[in-house]
Amino acid sequence: MTRTKSLNVKIFISIIIFIFGLFFFYISYQEFSKYYQRDLVLFEDMNINYFDKDLFQKYYEKIDIESLSDPQFDEEKSKNYFKDITFDNLFSLFDKEKESQVTYADTKKNLPIKFKTKEELIIEIENDQFKEIFINQGDNFAKILRKGGLEGKDIDRLLINGKDIYDFSKIYLGDIVKINSTYNNDGVLENFKMIYRFSEDQELIVNYLNENFIYEINQIELFEERIYVSGEIKTSLYEAMKQAGLSELIITEIIRIYSFDVDFQRDIYEGDYFEALFTRRKNDQEKIVQIDDPEYLVLSSRGTPLIYYLYSTDEFSEYFDENGKGMTKSLMKTPVNGARLSSSYGMRKHPISGYNKLHKGVDFAAPTGTPVFAAGNGVVEFAGRNGGYGNYVRIRHDNTYKTAYAHLNGFKKGVYGGVRVKQGDVIGFIGSTGNSTGPHLHYEIIVNGQQVNPATLKLPSGRKLNDQQLEEFKKLVVFKNEEINEYKGRN
Repeated sequence: MTRTKSLNVKIFISIIIFIFGLFFFYISYQEFSKYYQRDLVLFEDMNINYFDKDLFQKYYEKIDIESLSDPQFDEEKSKNYFKDITFDNLFSLFDKEKESQVTYADTKKNLPIKFKTKEELIIEIENDQFKEIFINQGDNFAKILRKGGLEGKDIDRLLINGKDIYDFSKIYLGDIVKINSTYNNDGVLENFKMIYRFSEDQELIVNYLNENFIYEINQIELFEERIYVSGEIKTSLYEAMKQAGLSELIITEIIRIYSFDVDFQRDIYEGDYFEALFTRRKNDQEKIVQIDDPEYLVLSSRGTPLIYYLYSTDEFSEYFDENGKGMTKSLMKTPVNGARLSSSYGMRKHPISGYNKLHKGVDFAAPTGTPVFAAGNGVVEFAGRNGGYGNYVRIRHDNTYKTAYAHLNGFKKGVYGGVRVKQGDVIGFIGSTGNSTGPHLHYEIIVNGQQVNPATLKLPSGRKLNDQQLEEFKKLVVFKNEEINEYKGRN
């Protein structure tokens, strides 16, 4: 019986001790929570993700520390520190330690630490947080936005609200779209920015502000370069220009300009030369975006230099010789580049039938696929299959002149009856369709309904300048010649 009472007393005492332990634990927890919550506010406001190395490092680099002294270690104080501690004052020591902790927590807001707001941090690290999405086969803008972290309803809002700013159906294989998007814990979009450079000199920028998408088409700053080149012709004009570093674009333009007066197969000799002055523009990635029309051109033909100057007004932009005579004719003499004259206008033995027959045009032999140009401004009368002519295009230039192009391999997209073309536009490609023994262009000039010999045709001369324009042009010639002499002096 006594043993049972003793056991009950022990159990009762254990319960009392356990209850007291719980009570003191609760008190301690409350005290701890009070300080923890006070500290927590400071960090929650910052929304710092300590597991995001780049983000936290960026934040840490922005902390400014003021008047931070280097603590000195005092050896004497260190030796005497434990000497004064006794069992009686041990608890008071802990109380002082506790007071110092409380003081630290209360004065933490006054520490010389300059905190950044969440918005400031986002702006500072924005460039590092972009996700680069490459446009692959089968992608559309909705897929790209989804890859960038944007969600369904926000994708729809962005595409629908911005359709008047940018056509989102235009997306190009191999391009890169940069996206930075952030949602909060409730699934609400907090931050979004997109940059899409859709051309060499333009980019679409979409920001998210006040719960709305803001759209902007940004013009990329271009850097201007003045280019002067010259070269001697040894094999062909094309090869000489390529060796001088000219692009296909500028070579094609120079050949087109001179094609009114020069037959490049018969009028260019070894030892002839060329010169060109033009302006090109590069973007911030050092990529050539734009090449202006050449301002000054020289092409030596059989030893005689043909010098052209570009003169522009609000009405026109054309080439003139040094005397102000317009060089632009109504029709090009050679509507194809780099071709060989394989058959002239006149009677000849037909290569297929074997009979003598009037050849009502000129033939230019060139590889299949070589571009064919419209010889002048006009309207396409016919584009299609035409018996022995094969694939055939006929252009009406005015009430007097028409040109025809036969044996084409195919037509350029968009060339059909009724469409208007400009001089120098590509209309088709050399082939060997119809009655043909090899790839070539059969070219005809038709005057008042009759084919004529292009070699003997006197084409209308170029534009004539009035007195005021001629005076301005002469000043331009002097200025350009001085500029060219400066370039020549540097070489």
